[in-house]
Amino acid sequence: MENGTHYRTCHLCEAMCGVAIEVRDGHVASIKGDEDDPLSHGHICPKAVALQDLHEDPERLRKPVRRTTDGWQEMEWDEAFDLVASRLHRVRKEHGRNSIGAYLGNPNVHNHGSLVATMPFLRALGTQNRFSATSNDQLPHMLASLEMFGHQILFPIPDIDRTDLFICIGANPMASNGSLMTVPDFRGRLKALKGRGGRMVVVDPRRTETGKLADEFHFIRPGTDALLLMAMVHTLFEEDLVNLGHAEQWTKDVDLVRLAAMGFTPEAVSEQTGMPAADIRNLARQLATTPRAALYTRMGTSTQPLAALRPGLPTCSIS
Repeated sequence: MENGTHYRTCHLCEAMCGVAIEVRDGHVASIKGDEDDPLSHGHICPKAVALQDLHEDPERLRKPVRRTTDGWQEMEWDEAFDLVASRLHRVRKEHGRNSIGAYLGNPNVHNHGSLVATMPFLRALGTQNRFSATSNDQLPHMLASLEMFGHQILFPIPDIDRTDLFICIGANPMASNGSLMTVPDFRGRLKALKGRGGRMVVVDPRRTETGKLADEFHFIRPGTDALLLMAMVHTLFEEDLVNLGHAEQWTKDVDLVRLAAMGFTPEAVSEQTGMPAADIRNLARQLATTPRAALYTRMGTSTQPLAALRPGLPTCSIS
């Protein structure tokens, strides 16, 4: 690398923080946050600092390798591409398309080249055997996005920088930095939210790092999030708090939602969720009456039997 300061993006998670990499004598001298980055504003986490260790690791792969009887041997890129293409073609021809398995883990999704090439490549393979960290992470979110917006990765993003009420269910952004939120420095953004008079409400089976900083915290029994949300929907209709506003032109079957929620009164779900009915009603009222409110759910709502039954958006903002 040339000496000087190189401005790049850390792609180890979706926050994509800007980094300033100082290079001296061809080696990384320091990695700092880019103060001028419009999203991260100089914030980085330990993962970004560790990029130097990854880059300079003596065991880092710098060329493709293949396993031989004499151990792992380096090969040139053109040779590697030809070998993979010929082997994939042969295996598929002899054993069928589903004899090939594909694993897609991070940070593929944080790489533009991978995002552009991966789906056409998988369609060309035609295999149904696909494995990913997503399986343990966000498939219910993707299913909701597919059903509501027509594409599985059209995730609604909570606009936390313009939110006055942030309801966080089954998520711990103080530890995760807010995955599927796509903003760096959650701690700083939470301080800004409270600084403008906003509030954060956390619903979780345990008092997480995020829960300890909440203005209002509620314990909930694991796996009962769908019941809580349906009771909130019931309250919104019962108390005439549903106001679609500009969303009315894109919304249909509202009466079906109302009918589906009729039996889920806060009193009916209180025992299962472990939350008092009055708290459930109050949470729904806060969401409906705060002009700029966001409801954010994450892995705690995904990795349980009712994950795909959550009503409404997987992540939604009301403004």
